Amino acid sequence: MKHMRRLVPPTRALRQILPTPQPTFRPEFFRFGPRINNIPSRSYSPTSSLLRYYRAKSNPRALPQYTLDEDIGAQFVQLVNETNSLDPPASLREILRSINRADDCLQQVSAGENGVPICKIVNKFELREQAKEKAKAPRDGLKQLELNWAIDSHDLSHRMKQLTTFLEKGRKVEVVLTKKKRKRSPTVEEVKTLMDRVMDTVREAKAVPVKPMEGEPGRHVVLVVKKEN
Repeated sequence: MKHMRRLVPPTRALRQILPTPQPTFRPEFFRFGPRINNIPSRSYSPTSSLLRYYRAKSNPRALPQYTLDEDIGAQFVQLVNETNSLDPPASLREILRSINRADDCLQQVSAGENGVPICKIVNKFELREQAKEKAKAPRDGLKQLELNWAIDSHDLSHRMKQLTTFLEKGRKVEVVLTKKKRKRSPTVEEVKTLMDRVMDTVREAKAVPVKPMEGEPGRHVVLVVKKEN
């Protein structure tokens, strides 16, 4: 029997004749990060989040305890120069344009006179470190003791022992009497009992108020006490 040639389907024949197309090289496949839709056609950078993070850390507005740059809010200011004397009043806008805003900022150190604040140019890094040191500095040995007006007797006894211990160690204690959130309102008797207990504990420890008591009983009261020398 003669050898019969095997029939090949047309589609397979075309694949054998035509060259197989090679995949197109697409550089965007090698970009880092996820593919994000519905954003402007701007290349994704894996360091963008880090840049935003460090820019936020270097932002002087993150230091609310200082008045800086545009927050000074005056048209003219006086600068403290290198000899610790004052320069003539100058435009706040021009001074901000003249300094390196990436590293330095303008800090208000005094309200000045006639609406002209006194300022100095400071390094942002040094200012942040200064703020950190102030936050870590002890508050003259001040201890805070917060009590709820509706505190139960067991917790009150424990807190009064703490108050006595702090005072015996010579610490200044800030006693805060307040109504905590989601707690029931105290009765008049509970308010009177707590006030009497605190004052009796202070007297027994031979301590005295450092300054007059502030606030309103039943709402929020602050009492700072210290043992007499």
